[in-house]
Amino acid sequence: DLANDEFHLPNRHRPDSQGLCFLGKVKFDDFLHAYLGTNPGPIIDASNDDAVIGQHSGLWYHTVGQRKGLGKALYPKITSQGPWYV
Repeated sequence: DLANDEFHLPNRHRPDSQGLCFLGKVKFDDFLHAYLGTNPGPIIDASNDDAVIGQHSGLWYHTVGQRKGLGKALYPKITSQGPWYV
């Protein structure tokens, strides 16, 4: 792999990250909350007559295709009925 063998990049031994590198130790959700706040809304199941299955804190807290981290926004009995994705 180029990062290890050819270029010897200083971050070559770091684990992969889904975060934003310029944030440093700040949690992504904390960053979004500080700059964008919240705008709660319903989470709907489009395959089940648009049934409301949870409550999100703002659309910017999620990305299209996301599967991890949705459980905290879903109603407790719904979480196990997944998998769920945005």
